[in-house]
Amino acid sequence: MSEQAVETKKRNRVDFTTGTPWTKLIVFALPLMLSSLLQQMYNTVAKVIVGRGVSYVGLAAVGLAAPYLRVLTSLFMGLSMGGNVMMAQYYGAKDRDGIRRTLHTSIVVFVTAGLAMSALGVAITPMILTLTGTPDEVYPMALVYMRILFSGIAFQMVYNMLAGLMRGTGDSRTQMYALGVTSIVNGSLCWIFVIYFQWGVAGAGLATVISQFLSVVFMYVRLQQNELTRLAIADLKLTVSYAKELFRIGLPTAIQQVAMSLAGPIVMGYITSYGTETIAGYSVGTTIDMYVAMPVSALNMTASPYTAQNVGAGKMDRVDKGAKQMVMINSAINLVVAILVLAFMRPLLGMFTDNAGTIAAGMVMLRIMVPTHIMTAINQPLSGVIRGSGNTFQPMVNALMMVIGIRIPLIILMNQIYNSVEVVYYSHVIATVIGLIHILYIYRKGKWRERTIAKIAAAFPDGPPETVS
Repeated sequence: MSEQAVETKKRNRVDFTTGTPWTKLIVFALPLMLSSLLQQMYNTVAKVIVGRGVSYVGLAAVGLAAPYLRVLTSLFMGLSMGGNVMMAQYYGAKDRDGIRRTLHTSIVVFVTAGLAMSALGVAITPMILTLTGTPDEVYPMALVYMRILFSGIAFQMVYNMLAGLMRGTGDSRTQMYALGVTSIVNGSLCWIFVIYFQWGVAGAGLATVISQFLSVVFMYVRLQQNELTRLAIADLKLTVSYAKELFRIGLPTAIQQVAMSLAGPIVMGYITSYGTETIAGYSVGTTIDMYVAMPVSALNMTASPYTAQNVGAGKMDRVDKGAKQMVMINSAINLVVAILVLAFMRPLLGMFTDNAGTIAAGMVMLRIMVPTHIMTAINQPLSGVIRGSGNTFQPMVNALMMVIGIRIPLIILMNQIYNSVEVVYYSHVIATVIGLIHILYIYRKGKWRERTIAKIAAAFPDGPPETVS
C-alpha cells in the first residue's frame, strides 16, 4: 500500500486518547449521524413508496414487522458491543494482536449465528403474527414481508458487527460510505420492484435484503484495504479467551437489547387493538421519531469507543471530561430537532399517506413521544460511557428497569383503566423520567468507576501516561 493510501486510512480513524474531547467527539459522531440519516431516509423512502404504491394496509404491514424483526437481531447487535469495546480498548493500548484476534473471533461467531437466525425467523413468522393478533387484512402482506427480511437477516447482523468493530478503531466514515451506497440501491430497487413491477411489500422486502448484502460486501472490501483489519482465512478461528471476553462484555447488552425488543411486540399488541389506521399512524410516527433519535444514537455509539480507547490508554480523566461534553452537545441538538418536528409534524406525516385517520394517529404519537428525547439525550451517552469501560451490567439494569419494570406494567395497568392508545405512549414518558434519575445515580455512585480505575492501575503499575488535553 502506498504512503498516501496509508495516510488516508489514518485520517479515517479518530484517536480519542489525544486532543480536545469535544472536537474528536463531533468529528467521529458526524459520520454516524449522517449514517443514521441515510438509513432512516431509505427506510422512509420505502414506506412512502409502499404507502403510495400499495396502500395504507401495506404500510401497516411494514410497520407491524419492525418490532418482531428487532427481537431476533437485537441479541447479536448487543453482543457486537463486546467486540466494539474490546477493539477500542486494544486500539487505545496499541495492541495489534488483540485487534486481529478480536476481529476474526467476532466474524466466526456472527456469521454462524446469523445463518441460524435467518432460518429460525422464516420458520416462526406465522406463529409470531398469530400470537400477536395481527388483523386479517394485514396478515398476508406482513407474512410475506417478514419472511423475506428474515431470510436476509444474516447480512444485517454481519454488517452491524463489522461496523461496530471498525468504530472501535476510530473509523466511523466507512459505515457512512456503506450506507450512502446501499441507500441509493435500496431506494432505486424499491421503486422498481413496488411501482414498476407491482410486487407490493415483497418488492420492498427484496430491495432491503439486496441492499443489506451489498453493505456486507462493501465493508469486506474496506476491511481488506486496511492492514490493521485485513481478514486472513488462516486466522478465521475461535480464540476461546477472546470469545469469553466478547460474551462477558456483550451479553448484558444483548439481554438489554432483547428485553427492549420484546417490549416492541407487546407495545404493538396494544397498538393493533386500536385498528389499522392506528397501526399505520404509529408506523409513520415512529419513522419520523427516529429522526429525532439520530443524535442520541450517534453520540451513544461514540460514547463507547471514546471511553474504551481512553481506558485502554489509561486516561480516566478524559473519560469524565468527554462524558460531560457529550451530554451538552446531545441535549442542545435534540432540543432544536424536537421543536422542528413538533412544529411541522402534520406535513411530515402527510408525505406518507392522505388517510386522515392515519395522520391523526401519528400526531397523537409524536406529541407525546418526541419530548422524551431530551431526557434520552442524557441517559444514553452516560450509559454508553459506562458500557465503554467494560461494565455493561449496570446499563443493562437501567434499561430493564425502564422497560420490564416500569413501562410494560404501566401499559397493562393503565390500559385497564383508560383503554386509550395514549396510555402506550405515556408509559414510555414515565419510564424515561425514572430511568434518567437512575442512570445519573449510577454514573456518579456506581461501582463501574472503581473497577475501571483498578483496571487502569493494573495495566499501568507505574501510573497512566500523561493526558494530552
